[in-house]
Amino acid sequence: MRPIASLLSWGLAERVGRGLLLGAVAFWWGAYVAPQLFSTAFPTLLPPWDAVLGKLNASNEGTLANTVSATTLAIAAVLALAAAAVSRRRATEWITTGGWIVLAVTLAALAFEEIAEFKRSPGSVVELSERLGYPWPVLVSPLVIVFVLAVSVFVRKMSIRAVGTPLIIGIACWILALWHETSDPFLFAGRARALGYVLEETLEFSGTLLIGLSAAVTLRGGAAAVERAFGSRRRGLLIGSIASVAMLGGLAIIFVFRVPVVEALAPYTRVGAFALSLHDQEAVVQELRMPGTPIQSLRLSLGNCNSNDRSVAAAVRVTRLGSPDRSLAEGSVAVPVRDCPRWKDIELLPPVTVAEGQSLGVQIIADTEFGASLSVGATKGDRYPNGRLWINGESAWPDQDIELVAYGAPGPTRSKLLAIRQLLTSDWRWPALMADLAVALTLITFVPVLLAAVALPRPPGKRLLRNKTRI
Repeated sequence: MRPIASLLSWGLAERVGRGLLLGAVAFWWGAYVAPQLFSTAFPTLLPPWDAVLGKLNASNEGTLANTVSATTLAIAAVLALAAAAVSRRRATEWITTGGWIVLAVTLAALAFEEIAEFKRSPGSVVELSERLGYPWPVLVSPLVIVFVLAVSVFVRKMSIRAVGTPLIIGIACWILALWHETSDPFLFAGRARALGYVLEETLEFSGTLLIGLSAAVTLRGGAAAVERAFGSRRRGLLIGSIASVAMLGGLAIIFVFRVPVVEALAPYTRVGAFALSLHDQEAVVQELRMPGTPIQSLRLSLGNCNSNDRSVAAAVRVTRLGSPDRSLAEGSVAVPVRDCPRWKDIELLPPVTVAEGQSLGVQIIADTEFGASLSVGATKGDRYPNGRLWINGESAWPDQDIELVAYGAPGPTRSKLLAIRQLLTSDWRWPALMADLAVALTLITFVPVLLAAVALPRPPGKRLLRNKTRI
């Protein structure tokens, strides 16, 4: 029989662990995931460059969320190392001890990489991958394959199901996070790029929490609460997560999603991308063809890199190409100091609704103080086959164009539904993006509910009722 002091210490440690787990789930999904998703859906209500939002952004080095992620990785590494020691003391198979050691080293390395801020320093994997033009997970893919094979053997040797199940889901979250790191430049563009970052960081954090939970269960030896959550309740929680994602995703597509009806961005490698510098009242005009869907907003790469803290703004006018003095729609946006550069969304009033195929001119006019300039993102590669670029009334090179995305209205109209269908059949990346979002959003919905089910103690009334039923 265990001494009373040992039981009390284990009870205290378990309560502290439950509290830390609930706190991590509440902070990450409440202070990071929810605001970031809200900002992606409603950028006018909560701008992506909001100061508070930036301090909670896990993608930015040195932020609170980034520190929480690194701390969680470090705690999970300590738990995995302790699990290795306990497995060794219990005289289990050597593969079990070795598996925990591999996980501990991996977690510690990720924690160091998360907080050391050397990702793009000379000689790092990220810096080398950028020079070669490949995403960094491609370079480390042999190590990832060896890691997955080793962990799969490790999981098969486990005797406690409550340890193996969260570990498998956690490793799956990590692998999907690496997939996002690799595929984001291909699948996520424009306003969706922020969503890709949220999914990647949250999948990595989810995997860390699940692996840490597996190590904690190994240390404690009692797996009743974890068995309940990952056993009979797992299927119901998963079905509920899938239903929630399907319902909310459908509503978001119908009422929030804006279809990119014109898209002309530089390749993900940024080859051929450059910037035009406009002084006060200088302008560029990009020709394009009217799509089959009304245009309600534009997304432009604008910058204010002046060192003199001068204010800068950009005014946008859309006209028919043959009638430059008659404005069809107008909009404007302020460009804060030290935005070098940043994507800006500009609402057009009223929406452009001329007949499909008409030639339009998108005019961008700089409104700056003396000595300041407006930077406008541009690209080579003839992204508008049916339009040219004019700079202060002079025709640019035929292959030069403004980097621009034109979006339709968010409301559920017939033209929007037709545009969505055309979008899904226009490029393989859109169906792949939808499938990727479905899996990732289901996981980041399923994992916090699952962890909360483990961390929250079962109500005494339900346990008493179950005991009476057995009698």
